Amino acid sequence: MNVDPEFGQLITADGPILMDPKLNVQRAVRQVEESAKCVSVVALEALSSMLGSRFSVEAAPPTIQNDRLYPEELAHICGAVQKRQAEFATARVCARKALIGLGESPCSLAPHADRSPRWPKGVVGSISHTEECCAVAVTHSRWVAGLGIDVESEATLPAELEELVCTRNERAWLEHYTKSDRAWLGKLFFSAKEAVYKCQYMLSRSFMDFRDVELAIDVDRGTFSVTHLSLDGAGGGENMLRLEGKFRRLPRLIATVAIL
Repeated sequence: MNVDPEFGQLITADGPILMDPKLNVQRAVRQVEESAKCVSVVALEALSSMLGSRFSVEAAPPTIQNDRLYPEELAHICGAVQKRQAEFATARVCARKALIGLGESPCSLAPHADRSPRWPKGVVGSISHTEECCAVAVTHSRWVAGLGIDVESEATLPAELEELVCTRNERAWLEHYTKSDRAWLGKLFFSAKEAVYKCQYMLSRSFMDFRDVELAIDVDRGTFSVTHLSLDGAGGGENMLRLEGKFRRLPRLIATVAIL
């Protein structure tokens, strides 16, 4: 007699005997948790390698941990759905770990009124999350003026969204690639522009549409840069043309960083 490793069945000479279905559910939950941990490790390694030693990075699967929040943080999130509570709490816990890694004291990180992250004086940081991963990066403001990070599942960008995310020139560039490559590169444009938006927002406090910024991507080097800002785009001004962008395409994950 033995146990079928996939379906949780006892295998006997007379055939399989189903075990308690709760065991299958528990196994599935463990598999999901382990999967999320793996994605978080990949995100942590990717972001750390792109950002370097002057940055402190943390990542973890999103879980509800409201008991680790400061009162003002809890007040901000208490009415939210569970998914949002998990993302918010895990991001704050990761952020405090990252601050300690930077030599800073942990503190309350209740967001600003516009919901953007609030950081201690002298610290620049950015937060991103997927269903499986919350990631945070921080550094001292003497090293950078702006920072944006983004992590996305490697699920491709739907074709109908490409026109909403990419400018005409970007779509013309995508025409040189196969259909499968174009799908993941579209998702890369989405992620890179998320990182650029976060980077500029901490400087301008201005909103920016996806097509307000145009990017040039170097697939071989894993880098991107800002080539154009529309006149109606949010203010990062010509400073945005100095932005340094990097990306990593990894199993189940695309990670991008934007630094000024």
